[in-house]
Amino acid sequence: MTGPASAPNHPGAVRLQIDPKYGGVYAGTSLEVSAHAAAHFNRAAGRATGVLPGEFREFAPGEYFSISCPTIPAPREAFIAAYTRLRARIGGDLELTLSDHPHLFSTGMDDPDVIRGVPTYIPKSRMPAGFFGRSHDVEILQDDVSIFGPVQRFFHTTTSGVVFDQIEDGHGRLVVEIRGDLSAVARRGEVVLFTDPAFGRPTGVVQLNDDGSSTPIGWDLLGWDRVGDVTLFLEWVAVGIKPTGRSVVLELHFPHPASGLAAALYAGHTRETAFRPDATVLPG
Repeated sequence: MTGPASAPNHPGAVRLQIDPKYGGVYAGTSLEVSAHAAAHFNRAAGRATGVLPGEFREFAPGEYFSISCPTIPAPREAFIAAYTRLRARIGGDLELTLSDHPHLFSTGMDDPDVIRGVPTYIPKSRMPAGFFGRSHDVEILQDDVSIFGPVQRFFHTTTSGVVFDQIEDGHGRLVVEIRGDLSAVARRGEVVLFTDPAFGRPTGVVQLNDDGSSTPIGWDLLGWDRVGDVTLFLEWVAVGIKPTGRSVVLELHFPHPASGLAAALYAGHTRETAFRPDATVLPG
């Protein structure tokens, strides 16, 4: 796949291209944003410098669903300008302008001036009755040009799919508890994780099995989510998860004791207890 092309009629902008590595656009993940978590993001944006027009929308407490558009890397200013022109077309006739809703930009691991993708968080209250708990066609457009889809995505309720129940503090680690319908995790073996930069990069991920054994698993670093010059969290994905029972427990190991954001999400619902701005890695 080639790099982003120029977008006609918008000097200096780019035509965004969706990265297919993890299946392209993610849509339909459900999550709870507490007042504490919303304030965490809003405070970070308030103290940031260099925030560009369209880069940040304030969060409010509530239930959200996400549409994430991972892209082939593009220069930061051009990416944000292009993002303000992205629309999600759902079910063929319902359209959402993504930049109207809270969003976080993920920069490259080594270059903060390159954007790799972005999750957008849309209040569930914006959708019509009966929308959730069903599959819908999703298409992403930049201006009037389709850049992804249409593809079917399932839009989760608070009880459907994978349920990320809680993230517990631990010595040298955080512990993620997952339950619900684990078929998506069994099929793909993946869970997306947000962790505060104060913890450092993960040093290991271990799956705890029902029989008392443990299995080291892999992970892939995706990017740093930032607002202006403030880094919010490291975005990464645990890979190779193989459920052995009715729940999954993951230990996330880190080099530094600290408190900060930790969240887990993928193909289901994340409770506010698994989207914590006060998670704590205790001294080992």
